[in-house]
Amino acid sequence: MMNIKKLLYLFLLLVLSTSIQAQDKHQLAMLDQFLEAHNKGTEAAISNFIEKTYHPVLLEKIDLEKHIAFYDHIIKEFGPLHHTPYEVVEVKANKLIVNLIKQDEKLENQAIDATEILMVEIDTDVNRPEFLSRGLGLGALACSVRKDQ
Repeated sequence: MMNIKKLLYLFLLLVLSTSIQAQDKHQLAMLDQFLEAHNKGTEAAISNFIEKTYHPVLLEKIDLEKHIAFYDHIIKEFGPLHHTPYEVVEVKANKLIVNLIKQDEKLENQAIDATEILMVEIDTDVNRPEFLSRGLGLGALACSVRKDQ
């Protein structure tokens, strides 16, 4: 009887683990798509990112031009970014938060000013994890630090 309970527990753990990994895969794909659009820096690349990753219901509600302008502002402020996160802050089934640094910075540099680090929050839809449940959360790490204090 004990072996059946252990097997059932292991099976349940495997199913949950696989589900979470699938969620993470979607979040990582979105992060890659964001970085590609950001580093291209064109209105077409930004628009394409939004159209591919925003949940269809969300797409109907947003002002696309304002979202493009917001992403464009971030692109101009931070410039090209490393494809490798500087720091992974949080990983959950429907949330990924990473810190990114400028492409010309070294990932090993621990003395980067918080105003030069871009915090990216990806919240995926619970039922359709291939889509964002809201736009990306983007901002300088310094803003997040001030908010927490």
